[in-house]
Amino acid sequence: MDIGQFTLHATMEDRHWWFVGRRELIFEILRRYVSPNNEKHILEIGCGTGGNLRFLGKFYRVTGMDIAPEAVRHARERVDCPILNADFGDTYSNVFTDVDAVLLADVLEHVEDDRGFLSDILMRLRSGGVVVITVPAYDFLWSNHDIVLGHVRRYSRKQLLSIRQGLPVDMKYCTSFNSLFFPLIALYRLLPHGASRESDLTLPPAPINNLLLALFRLEKFLLKIRPLPWGVSLMMVLQKR
Repeated sequence: MDIGQFTLHATMEDRHWWFVGRRELIFEILRRYVSPNNEKHILEIGCGTGGNLRFLGKFYRVTGMDIAPEAVRHARERVDCPILNADFGDTYSNVFTDVDAVLLADVLEHVEDDRGFLSDILMRLRSGGVVVITVPAYDFLWSNHDIVLGHVRRYSRKQLLSIRQGLPVDMKYCTSFNSLFFPLIALYRLLPHGASRESDLTLPPAPINNLLLALFRLEKFLLKIRPLPWGVSLMMVLQKR
């Protein structure tokens, strides 16, 4: 991931409609499987600059982990919780002792061996522990935005579901999200943009940002009825047997 993106994320992720809306959707689904309680422990692997930790820390005990020093520096300045500058290998296996849920928020698309990565996490996670995963959807939406953010792939629903095959988990939930904006985002991504080295992330003027967030929040209510069939992103919840 382009190092400049960490500074960009840190400056806008508490306000930008996409980050705020995604956090709220993650919490809406997570609370179905792990009741909000400050004794419940959530580990976010790939915590970035700490926006999810700031929010989830209101409801749970949280720990962050990221392999990028620049991301960890920003997160430690912004969040009052343990944040480890590390991978989750054997050195930090003890972190998993009392973890109730692992959050992988737009992480797997950065990993070459995504199934092996998930398998290693599950090996350390206690029985009954939950893994909440979000990833970007659809190869045809691939753009310079993905390149700048260091993505290896985007996922179809079939691809995302397939990475759990043969692992000691039950699939508890799967849905698309960011569905209401899907047609507009798809149209924008399919337009030629040259060889820009910038991501699509910009903070709109406050009235537009608030409107987009209000529309995105509608999905929380739609997801109470049923999973959504299409969207710019996918979410999956797994539980270790």
